[in-house]
Amino acid sequence: MAANRRSGRGEIDLLVHADGRVVAVEVKTRIGEDPLVQVTREKLSRMRDAAALVSPRPSRIDLVTVMFDSSGATIRWVRGIE
Repeated sequence: MAANRRSGRGEIDLLVHADGRVVAVEVKTRIGEDPLVQVTREKLSRMRDAAALVSPRPSRIDLVTVMFDSSGATIRWVRGIE
């Protein structure tokens, strides 16, 4: 639906249809370290604020993490990170 959509003080990386609903998706990528360490309470607050201002309004916020290491890439989709 949309990518890199600025809204208020934050940004929605992806706005997608998933599981029959509109979902805001944050994408985090790291080399050699779990990208979940980048998702702080402040970041979650900014994501919620941004999601509240976009149209159509997402019913859920998900996180996609991509971690690169010597064995390749590991991709994880975490549903409902709020």
